[in-house]
Amino acid sequence: MINNRIKRAKFQLSQHRTQGVNSRLSVHDVAKLMDTVRKGEELDQSKGQSIFFSLN
Repeated sequence: MINNRIKRAKFQLSQHRTQGVNSRLSVHDVAKLMDTVRKGEELDQSKGQSIFFSLN
């Protein structure tokens, strides 16, 4: 599910890049999409590491 969100964000960013000035995305929308891509790539890199741990 995360991969789909990343792919969709990358696609929207590429469409924004090709449309240029005619794009309907605002600066805030683009920033959110870029954050989604960055955070998703960080999750893929740390896939082997778990954020959950057990305390006894």
